[in-house]
Amino acid sequence: MSNLNTNRLTQIAMLAVITLVIGYQSLQSMRANTWYFNAVNILKQPVSTITPEELELADKAITYATSQDPLQPHYWQLSAYIKMLNLAVTSGQNKNKLLVYQQAEKNLLKSLELRQTWSETWIALAQVVSYQEGPTERVYEYIQQAKKFGPYKFDVQLGIIQIVLMNWQQLPPKYKALYVAELNLAVKYGYKFYQIFDVAKQVDALPILCLSLKFGPHFEAVRTRWMFKKHCN
Repeated sequence: MSNLNTNRLTQIAMLAVITLVIGYQSLQSMRANTWYFNAVNILKQPVSTITPEELELADKAITYATSQDPLQPHYWQLSAYIKMLNLAVTSGQNKNKLLVYQQAEKNLLKSLELRQTWSETWIALAQVVSYQEGPTERVYEYIQQAKKFGPYKFDVQLGIIQIVLMNWQQLPPKYKALYVAELNLAVKYGYKFYQIFDVAKQVDALPILCLSLKFGPHFEAVRTRWMFKKHCN
């Protein structure tokens, strides 16, 4: 009888411990989710209106989220995005660009450890590494992973085109072939295609893009649009 009571008490104690652990983990997850959405809400406004102070708050919020629940891949991806956005907003003041790139790369790799099938994460990683290394073999491999999981996603095509235009003077031949192929795919997305002009302008590559679009039947409709005439004539 005594052994039976002891076993019951042991089972009750174990159940209590398990309940406490689950409860603690749930609480941590809820807190992390709250911090995550705090960061998301700050980023909902147009990028041009976000202040450095707001980006600092968003960075702190997502850092709290990753510390409370480090197993959520989208937390790490958002953390990398915020670091890169902060760098863009404070580019004239930030003297530690390489450190920011390395932190963003680390966060994206952490995200991919937890979830390997998001093409957006792979292309973001390719972009961040290209800022550090240029059009290297490693960048090309990350691009191929992005294409594997998102072969028809416009964001992937846009990211590839940005990497190519940014590194045009030092491109290996296979990158130029990739550029032509992605440009031909991207034009099928109608109005979204015109985001490429913004990307080209940001990396001072409008002349390269315009020259690419002046030839070939794929871009005949583009050449009649006001966006082309504004930037390329």
